[in-house]
Amino acid sequence: MKAGVTPWHARWLAFATCLLSIAALANDTANPISYPRANAVATMQIVAARIEHTYQVFAPAFVGTLPPLAHAAFERQVALLESVFNAQKLADTHAARAQALLTRAGAVADASEVITTRAENALVNGDYALVQQLAQQLEEFAKTSGSKRLDMYAAVYRGQLDRHRGDLDAASKREQGALDMARALHDDAVIARALTYLGNIHRDRGEYAQALDLQLQAVAIDERLGRRVAITYRNLAQLYRDLDDPASAQSYFEKAIAVASRNGNPSRYAEVYGSYAGFLNDTFDHAKALDLAREALALDEVLGDTPGTAFEQLEIGRALLGLNRPAEAVPPLRIALAMGRALDQHEIIARSLLALAKAAMVQGDRADARVKLRQAMQKLDSTRFKSRLVEAYDLGEHLAILDGDSATALGYASRRGALREELIGAGASRRLAAMQARNARAEAEQQLALARKENQLQAVRLQQQLQQRYFGLALLAALLALAVILAWRFTNSRRLNQALSLRNRQIETQRSALSDANERLQQQAGELYQAAITDPLTGVFNRGHLLDRIEARLRDSARDGAGLAMLLIDFDNFKLINDTHGHQFGDRVLVAGVQTLRDQLGVDDIIGRYGGEEFMVVTDGCDVTGVHALAERLRTRVAETLATFLRSQPDAATISIGISMLRQLPHPARMEQLIEAADKALYRAKSAGRNRVVVHSA
Repeated sequence: MKAGVTPWHARWLAFATCLLSIAALANDTANPISYPRANAVATMQIVAARIEHTYQVFAPAFVGTLPPLAHAAFERQVALLESVFNAQKLADTHAARAQALLTRAGAVADASEVITTRAENALVNGDYALVQQLAQQLEEFAKTSGSKRLDMYAAVYRGQLDRHRGDLDAASKREQGALDMARALHDDAVIARALTYLGNIHRDRGEYAQALDLQLQAVAIDERLGRRVAITYRNLAQLYRDLDDPASAQSYFEKAIAVASRNGNPSRYAEVYGSYAGFLNDTFDHAKALDLAREALALDEVLGDTPGTAFEQLEIGRALLGLNRPAEAVPPLRIALAMGRALDQHEIIARSLLALAKAAMVQGDRADARVKLRQAMQKLDSTRFKSRLVEAYDLGEHLAILDGDSATALGYASRRGALREELIGAGASRRLAAMQARNARAEAEQQLALARKENQLQAVRLQQQLQQRYFGLALLAALLALAVILAWRFTNSRRLNQALSLRNRQIETQRSALSDANERLQQQAGELYQAAITDPLTGVFNRGHLLDRIEARLRDSARDGAGLAMLLIDFDNFKLINDTHGHQFGDRVLVAGVQTLRDQLGVDDIIGRYGGEEFMVVTDGCDVTGVHALAERLRTRVAETLATFLRSQPDAATISIGISMLRQLPHPARMEQLIEAADKALYRAKSAGRNRVVVHSA
C-alpha cells in the first residue's frame, strides 16, 4: 500500500466527495412530489447523483494510484454514502467494484461482507437474478473456506428466492437449515430472521399455529436486538389479520408504523404502509387504504423497490374496486400483474389475477372473469396460498350463480367452507370428530366383546349336548356306571354353571362401564362443541359461529323472501372504563350488558360477539319502525343495568347501535354489505355523541 493511504483516509476522501456534491446541489431543484417522505427521498437521491458525478470527475485519476485494498475501501465508503442517500443502484455499482477488488486481493471475509450487503439491497429492489448470483458466490466462498456462516447466509437468500417463486417446500427446507446453522453459531440476528421467514412460509400455507409461534419467537429477539422490529410487527399484524383478529392486527400495524416513523427508514416505512393498506382493504376501509397505498407507491417508485411497487399497485387496484370504481381499478391491477410476471413473484400474479377477475365480473364481462379466476386458482393451487383460495372460491361461487350454474356454485361453496374451516382452525371440530370416532370404536369393541362371549356360551352349550349324548350311550352300556356318571355330571354342571354365572357378571360389569364411558364421551362432545361456538366471556356466539349463522339466515331470507335486520352494538367509553376501573371490572360490565341484551331478545334472534366490545344481533323484520323500537328498548335496558355499576357516572356505561335492513340493500345482498351498512350507521351513532340508535339509509 502506498505510504499515507489507508482505509481510514479513504473515508475522508469519500466524505470530501460528498461535500463537493452537496455544494453542487444548490443549483438543482427536485421534481415536486405530493408526499413529504417521497419528496425527501427524491431530494436525497439528487445528492447521491451529485456524489456520483463528482466521483466520475475527480476520483478516477486518484483511485488509479491506490493499492487494491485502499481502492476497495474507498469504493465501499462511496457505496455507503450513496446508500445513506437511498440511491441503492448507484451504491451497488461501487459495492460491486469493491467486491471484485477484494476478491482479487484474496480478502474473502471482506468480499463476503460486501456480498451480503448487496444481496440485502437486491432483495429490497426485487433484483432476484442478482440475489441468486450473489448467493451462489457465497456458496463458492463457503466451499473453499469451509465457512458455515457463509453457508448460512446463502441458505437465507436461497430460501427467500424459493418463496418468491412459490416453492414453499424448498423455501421451508432452506430456511430451516439456515435457522439450525444460526443456532449453532449463536447468531441471534439471523435466528430471528430465519424464524420470521419460516413464519411467513407457514402463514402462506395456512398453518397459523406454527406461524404464530415462530413470529412470536422472532419478535422477542428483534425487540431485544432493536433490529427489523417494524417488519416483525408487520408480519405479526398480517398473521392476526388472517386469524380473524382485527383488533390485534390493528395494534401491531400501529406499532410497526410508530417504529418505522421513529427510525426514519423510508424503505421500512413503505413496506409497513403497503401492508397496512392491504389490511384496510380486507376490512373494507377502502378510502384510507387507497391513500396509504398511494403514499407507499410514491416511496417505492423513488426507492426503485420493484416488488413494493407491484404490491402497492395491487392494493390501489383493490381499493378502487372496493370503492366501486372498477374502470379505474383495472390499470393498476394490470401493472401489478405485469410486474409480478416480470419478477416471477407468484403471490403478486395470483392476487392480481383474482382482483382483475372481480373487476371483470363487476363490469359484466363474466367470460373474462372466469378466465382470470381460473388462472388465479392455478397459481394459488400450485403455491398453496390457502388464505387467498377462500376468496377465489367465493368469487367462483358468485360467477356460477350469475351464470345460473347451481351445481358449480354448490361445488365452490363446499370447497370454500371446507377450506375456511381448515384455516380458521376448527380445532374443536377436529377434536370433536376424534372423540366421536373413539366413541364409535368403543361401541364396536363392545359389540365384538359381546359376540365373543356369545360364542363362548354357544360352545359351552354344544359341549353340554355332546356330554349328554355320551352320557346316554354310557347309560345303555352299563347300569353300574350310571351312579358314577351322574355324580360326575352333577359336579361338572355345577362348576360350569358357576363359571357361566361369573362370566355373565363380568359381561354386565363391562357393559355398564362402556355405557358410562359413552355417556361421558357424549357429554364432553357437547361441551366441546359449545366451547367451539361460544364466546368464553359472555356466553353468546363467537365471531366464527356468528358469521356462519348469519350466512345461513341470509340464505333462508333469500329463499323465503323474508325481511332481515342487523343491529351492530358497541359499548360506549369501554376503553375508558377499562383504563379507569381495570379489565376485570370491564369484563363484568360486558357480561351484565350482554345478559340484558339476551333477556330482551326472542328465541329466533341471533346474538354474538363480533370483536372486542362490539356485538351483533340479527332479527327477522321488514318494518324499520319495529326494529328501531327493539333497538331503543335494548339501549334503554342496558343503560339501566350498567348504571348500577357506575353510580358516580351513570351516563358513562351505555351502548350505541347501528341498524341495517336487508331490503334496503341491492339484491342479492351479501353479508359483508349488511355488516358494512350497520357499521356505517354505528359510526354515525358514535359520532353523534354515543348512547343512541341510528338506522342506515340507502
